[in-house]
Amino acid sequence: MQKRFQPTSLGDTIVNTDDGLHIEGSILWLDSATHGDLTFLSSASMPFVPKAAQVIATEDTVRILESFNRKPNTLVCQYNRPFSIGRLKMELLPSGCVLGGASLYLETENNRILYAPKLQPNRISTIRQMQLKKAHTLILGVDYADPEQGLPNRKKERERLLEKVQMLSKYKEWPVIVCDPLTVAQEITHLLSNEGIPVAVHDTIFKIHKVYEQSGSKLGKYTKYDRKHTKEKVTIFPMSRQHFKTPRAQLPDGPLLYIESGAETSVPPGAFRNVMERFHLAPVCDGEQIREIVLAVNPKELFIVGPYAKRYAQELKPVMPNAIPLFSNNQPTLI
Repeated sequence: MQKRFQPTSLGDTIVNTDDGLHIEGSILWLDSATHGDLTFLSSASMPFVPKAAQVIATEDTVRILESFNRKPNTLVCQYNRPFSIGRLKMELLPSGCVLGGASLYLETENNRILYAPKLQPNRISTIRQMQLKKAHTLILGVDYADPEQGLPNRKKERERLLEKVQMLSKYKEWPVIVCDPLTVAQEITHLLSNEGIPVAVHDTIFKIHKVYEQSGSKLGKYTKYDRKHTKEKVTIFPMSRQHFKTPRAQLPDGPLLYIESGAETSVPPGAFRNVMERFHLAPVCDGEQIREIVLAVNPKELFIVGPYAKRYAQELKPVMPNAIPLFSNNQPTLI
C-alpha cells in the first residue's frame, strides 16, 4: 500500500509505503528492503540488507555488512561529498549514532530535504559526530514513546558503569555486559580498556570492533571471548539483531549488567537470568533532543516516522505546525 504526502508549499511528493519512502518522480527510495532501482541505506543497524539493484551507503556501513557476509551492490559515498544522480543532488551527513551511519540531504528542483531516520547528538569518541543541514522538508525518525522524556545523562551513566565494574572486579567478580553490538559495545570497550580493565568480547562484537579500528577508532586492548579459555575478564555480549547471529542464552557466569537502548526496560537474554543492574546508553536521541534537532534544521514541513510518530507530531505542533506523522496501512512505520 502506498500513500502520498504532498508538502503544502513545496513541489515534491513523498510516497510512504510498507517498505520505506520514495521520492516520487525519481528512482530514489529511502531505506527500502526490496523496492526500487536505487535505495539509500542509512546504516548497518537497519534490520535488513536492501535487495535493490543499487544501494547508496557509506564505506563503513558496507564494511560492517561484509564482515557478516552481507554485500549489496553498493555505490559507496563519503560524508560531505555532494554528488548527483539525475535531477537529484545528494550529500551524506554523519548521523552520530553508529559507525557509517548517515542522514541524506537532498536537493531537487523544488525542494531541500533532510532524511534523518536515526540521530545521536551526544559526542561519542568512537563515532563521527552528528551533522545537520537546514532544509525545507525534514523527515525525522523517532524511537522513544515520550516526547517530553529525557534519558539519563550519558556521561554520568558511563561513570556509574565504570564504578560498578571496578567494584566487582576488585573482588574478582567479572561481570557480563549485554549491550547493542553496533553502537554501544565499542564505547564500553574503549571506556574499560582505558582504565586497564581486561575485556573479552563475543565474536559478533569482535568482527564489528575490527571495522571500527580499520576506520581509525581506537578501542584499546581486548580479546575475543572463548568459553574455555577466557578467565578473569569483563565479557561483552550483544543484544540480538535480526541480521546478525547473536546469542539469546549461553552467557558466561558472572553478574549480569544490561545496557538499555531506550527508556523502556528490556527483557534480558537467557531464561531465568537476573540482571544485577541496568544502565542507559541510548544509540539514538531521546524525546527532548528531538525538539532541539527540529529547531536547528528549521524546516517548513516535518514528516515523522517511527512507532510514536503521531504523538510526536502532536507534541511538536507549537514549534512545527506542519508536523505530519507517516504511517502505512494505519500502522506505525518502523524505522
